[in-house]
Amino acid sequence: MNERTMRLELHHPLDGYYEGTRFDRGGVFKSLVFRELELCAPWFEQYSPTMHDAVLGPAEEFSLLDVGPYWLKPGVGLLAPDPDPYDRFKRYTVLDSGQWDVAMGETSSVFHHDLEGFYSYTKEICTVSESSFEIRHALKVQIPWQGTVYNHNFFTMGKMETGPSRMIDFPFRPEGTWRATYDSVAFMEDGIRFSRTLRKGESVYTGDIHEVGKPGMPYEFTLREGPLSIHVRGDVPVTHTVLWANHRIACVEPYNRLEAGPGETLRWAIHYQFNLSDS
Repeated sequence: MNERTMRLELHHPLDGYYEGTRFDRGGVFKSLVFRELELCAPWFEQYSPTMHDAVLGPAEEFSLLDVGPYWLKPGVGLLAPDPDPYDRFKRYTVLDSGQWDVAMGETSSVFHHDLEGFYSYTKEICTVSESSFEIRHALKVQIPWQGTVYNHNFFTMGKMETGPSRMIDFPFRPEGTWRATYDSVAFMEDGIRFSRTLRKGESVYTGDIHEVGKPGMPYEFTLREGPLSIHVRGDVPVTHTVLWANHRIACVEPYNRLEAGPGETLRWAIHYQFNLSDS
């Protein structure tokens, strides 16, 4: 196999790997190798299928919809509501997991999820070239729909830890509010930079990255680690972007809004381009 070949492996939604109720169970990554570098390795110390974030690589989460006596989590199903406010880090009882149909091929995998009376959702993950792939979505809703979706982007960038060689670039000057005063990370003219390696158990967070002087931002960023880069571009507007990082991963999480009426179909796509410089 050519050393430049990109290899994707994906989990089946019902294979038991991910049984949490936070992330879309369609298209959970098992592995993503680019030029022999594993970019979607486990980033957590321990694993359980019921962990809320036991997912790798590009992982998507929809916001919760309150649909009468149930809670609706797209890509998961109908959840038993709780008397307390919804907590994405908690696992809930799934009352109806809908119907999954999956077709996995050499260059494209299609995950189709039907939840009768609520939606019909298709996610296709397909290779575009030997160094790029796309995630294409089509969500046909059967109820009034208002919510958001974002991609967490759990990229491990080989075996490197998050530090000064991990760089995040935007096509604009970014700003945002850090959750705390950090001595390890800061906004720069065209991105975010780490001044030291993050320690195990340490994390940093900002929840409102946007272009200076503007409320939103384009769906575009580049994650770099030495000669390796991942350029990410979406075809929908971004409401805001989050950064969460620990000693293994630096996750850029663009959010986009989903609004539609019964019978309408929402479509959006995310393109990932990989490059590894030989210099």
